[in-house]
Amino acid sequence: MSELIVNNRIAGTRITVWDVLHYLEGGWTRREIADVFKLGEDRIQAAIDNIDANREYVMQVHREIEERNARGNPPGIEARLVETRARMQAWLDERRKSRATEKQDARVAGGR
Repeated sequence: MSELIVNNRIAGTRITVWDVLHYLEGGWTRREIADVFKLGEDRIQAAIDNIDANREYVMQVHREIEERNARGNPPGIEARLVETRARMQAWLDERRKSRATEKQDARVAGGR
């Protein structure tokens, strides 16, 4: 295995061979993938070489990842996401109101 790939990750990054595989399956070129991840083509090629050398294992894990993604989040996690989105939306609404008030106050203070 190349020193550029450590534990199925591109060394010094959080980018996995499965991240690269996703783009390869989409028909992307090595150069395009390198551009997306802002890495040298040699590092992407090392990931591709690792995929090729360990194809059976990589594809097995890839299928498991895809199956897990297809199942979606458990109900408890989905409920927390709904709550978090609601809190975030309320915070954004409050920020917008606050900024609108600040702008209005600035206009009044400026005589406009």
